[in-house]
Amino acid sequence: MKRCLLLLLALLTLSACAAQDTAEDRAAALQSRYAASDGCKARVEADVASGEEMRHYVLDMEQSDDETRVTVCEPEALAGISAVLHRGAPLTLAYDGTVLDAGNADTPVNAANASDVVLRAIAEGCLTECGTARCGDTADALRLCFETEQAGEKLLVAVWFDAADAPLYAEIEFRGEILAYLQFTDFTFRDKIPESSSQKRDV
Repeated sequence: MKRCLLLLLALLTLSACAAQDTAEDRAAALQSRYAASDGCKARVEADVASGEEMRHYVLDMEQSDDETRVTVCEPEALAGISAVLHRGAPLTLAYDGTVLDAGNADTPVNAANASDVVLRAIAEGCLTECGTARCGDTADALRLCFETEQAGEKLLVAVWFDAADAPLYAEIEFRGEILAYLQFTDFTFRDKIPESSSQKRDV
């Protein structure tokens, strides 16, 4: 009986190690895919901290090589307003031709840049955790945690992915507090490149 228990424990340990290796291999391939991608687009529901409250937004996001465009769908009072974030330049938000400096915000994350922070973390961030976890109806979503920077501040970004490498859900943490919760739907890559999983998502 004791030998059977030891054998069972050994098999469980090997299975856990194999699953971890598989998750880490997929994480490396997924990060390479995002780094090589020409861009993507998605519908994003975001709850973002503003002062002591969380504000809810529905956004259409489209990312290309050097910029991310975010268009507000909700709240209705802001519907149609677009913000354009250019990489490699100081963070500015362009609303109907009026440019507002966003560098003096209380936090490095806002509704306009939250999805861009997540996508940059996936492509360029330092991977700190790797595993699987339930996310909504997906029992074994790949969960990856990244360390990244925004406006000179260190952020921790946790992202859950489906089997086709699309982000399902993400959280952005700053100084021990969650600044943004993001839910991604209708996610598609703009390019046609080899993916790290069996299903392809192309526009």
